[in-house]
Amino acid sequence: MIWEKVKTLEDRLGQLKKEIEEIEKELEGLPSGHLEIKRINGNSYYYLRYWEDGKLKSRYIGRFANDIESKLLKAEELRRKLTQLKEEEKRLSNIISKIERFLSNY
Repeated sequence: MIWEKVKTLEDRLGQLKKEIEEIEKELEGLPSGHLEIKRINGNSYYYLRYWEDGKLKSRYIGRFANDIESKLLKAEELRRKLTQLKEEEKRLSNIISKIERFLSNY
């Protein structure tokens, strides 16, 4: 019975690692940073602001930023999910390590 539970934990840990890897690959293709809107003579101009090599950079997006805005929102959501998955991975790793240490003492 206990071995089944340990196996379940190990399987879940493997799933988490796979999910984390997939999310990290997906994040590589998405922009990071935030949108900044500059208003000049009543017109709105969108810029993507992001950090690169320790410097804050700006890239002009244009007058419409619907596409980049949805990508930024998706990236933010994925980063939140990634954080949760990494926390769960850490907890499971600690539990499995404790079980291994306990069993090695016997």
